[in-house]
Amino acid sequence: MSAEPAPRRETVTGEPRRVHRPQRPHTRWEIDEQTTLGAAYVRSLMRGQLRTGLAVFAVLVLLLATLPLFFGALGCATVVWAVLGFAAYPVLVLLAWWYVRRAERNESDFARLVEGAEHRGGP
Repeated sequence: MSAEPAPRRETVTGEPRRVHRPQRPHTRWEIDEQTTLGAAYVRSLMRGQLRTGLAVFAVLVLLLATLPLFFGALGCATVVWAVLGFAAYPVLVLLAWWYVRRAERNESDFARLVEGAEHRGGP
């Protein structure tokens, strides 16, 4: 009977040459680790939010600065109280609504920018 020797089994005890890490989106990593590129992404979002806030502030200052001129031209205390008591609030609500909508749009644009960079394979 001819017995063929069984193949010799070897055990590898060295470290593997390539470690498989879970793939993490590159752009999010840049932002999380606060690298130069990540800081540029965040800075662009902050710049957009600042621009929106300054626009709302400018409109508010313009409205508040013209109120005394408007009240002086009217000369009627009843209309002044009506404007201060009722007409000012819808304007403020509309201004706040526009600000929130614009801020959310800035954030969604930022999210699309980050996701788009991840799908393209990097920045």
